[in-house]
Amino acid sequence: MTFTSAAFPFFFLAVCVCFFWARGRGQTAVLAAASAVFYLLNCRSDAPWRMALPVAVLYASAAFSFFCAKAVARSEGARRKRLTAFAVAVSLAVLAFFKYCNFFLPTVFGETAVSIALPLGISFYTFASISYLVDVSRGDMDAETDFVRFAAFLTFFGTITSGPICRARTLLPQLAKDRRFDAKRAADGLRLCLLGAFRWIAAANVLGLFVNEVFENVSSYAGATLLLAAAAYSVQLYCEFSGYSDIARGLAMILGFDLPVNFKTPYFATNFSGFWSRWHISLSSWLQDYLFMPLVWGRWTSRLPIVGKRVENPPTVSSVAIVFFVSGFWHGSTLPFVVWGALQAAYRVGEELLHRFYKKPQKKPKLPLRVFKTVSVFALWTASLVFFRVGLLADGTVALAGEFFARMFAPGSFAAEVSAAVQNGFYAKPVMVAAYFAFLLIVLCIVIYTDWISCFRDKDKSFMLRVAKWKTPARWAAYYALICLTLAAYIMQSGGFGTVSFAYANF
Repeated sequence: MTFTSAAFPFFFLAVCVCFFWARGRGQTAVLAAASAVFYLLNCRSDAPWRMALPVAVLYASAAFSFFCAKAVARSEGARRKRLTAFAVAVSLAVLAFFKYCNFFLPTVFGETAVSIALPLGISFYTFASISYLVDVSRGDMDAETDFVRFAAFLTFFGTITSGPICRARTLLPQLAKDRRFDAKRAADGLRLCLLGAFRWIAAANVLGLFVNEVFENVSSYAGATLLLAAAAYSVQLYCEFSGYSDIARGLAMILGFDLPVNFKTPYFATNFSGFWSRWHISLSSWLQDYLFMPLVWGRWTSRLPIVGKRVENPPTVSSVAIVFFVSGFWHGSTLPFVVWGALQAAYRVGEELLHRFYKKPQKKPKLPLRVFKTVSVFALWTASLVFFRVGLLADGTVALAGEFFARMFAPGSFAAEVSAAVQNGFYAKPVMVAAYFAFLLIVLCIVIYTDWISCFRDKDKSFMLRVAKWKTPARWAAYYALICLTLAAYIMQSGGFGTVSFAYANF
């Protein structure tokens, strides 16, 4: 059961009724129980052990982090550091085992080795638990004494499958307070959910019908068709992930909680530093606080030749490279993801070196320069995402990504190939191809307009806050338009025309 499944609104309505009916610690218990049910429903499998394993790993990880944090809080000095290092190492070892076991098991035991499915959301709750352990160790927060509350934080159904990565020091205090239904917050949350569902279903999933067909049959397409598919995937990934994050924030808002903003119009960034401060913010900020800063300022880094010799001269450039290289490994165990991470490192390091040897760019460049820089960032990001998208394929390799780029320069019939891709991925009638592109034109214009307003007019605030201030006829017209377009897109995907899966699901 996902946020966009037909059963989810009924599930969430039942959670809201039980949550606001309960009081005090009972609300936390309702949230923890609802999250357990949601997690179990998403782990459905024919084999019972395949359902039990991810649930066992989740709650074992929660219990381990909970009790380790209490032990860390009671310790001091070197013992506290050793306990923290041990707890973090075990958490990372469990994550690494499940993320990479299917990569190594066939090598060791042959092709008959049993594959082990990646537990749902293990990356997100592992990062959340590590930040909790480190914050307790640093004294930034007290260790939680209520396991039910900690479990509700770590397994919250709004974030467990695909983030955003929440910090314990911001969410746990919210869980400790009694919540009452607030009609205004609920309305704001519903508006945010509507915008998120529109982006995810109407924009991302409809684009995915074309993108999936091209990436899964690279040898059948060439030239500008592949270029269009690469650009379309960049938009698809942004719309589905930002849409998911908006829904998660909206659901939490209805329940009375505030989750971190995960995206701030990244495709209007003029450099990669700005891009990564706007893209998957909860991950990039986590990497900055718990990997980059220790690399730069940690005493142990002075002994690593690749990092630097003296702590007094922080090795910023090499630390940036390491952070993005690690990010590539986190996203996947195959080589295409490693190449994607290496490209992000190259982009950021190259940018940093340019800023060091040449004067830093103006904060407000003139329009032609701004457009050029924005397009350049988008083009480089899109090129890297070819490796990312290929890595998601069952047989994705760097060689396939290389073939994708090579065929991009091969001659081809653009109109015929694009039409064939839409017919194969959506519906095999020319009139439906025209309808597909007409629908996408309307949807993407709305996406671009809402982002443009948010970036240049509303200081990165949600466009729906502006809609809330419109007069009643205009406001409800906007609601109905988004709802109708979303329902139409849902029919396009669920009515026998094709299906699209969320790229970041089950990370």
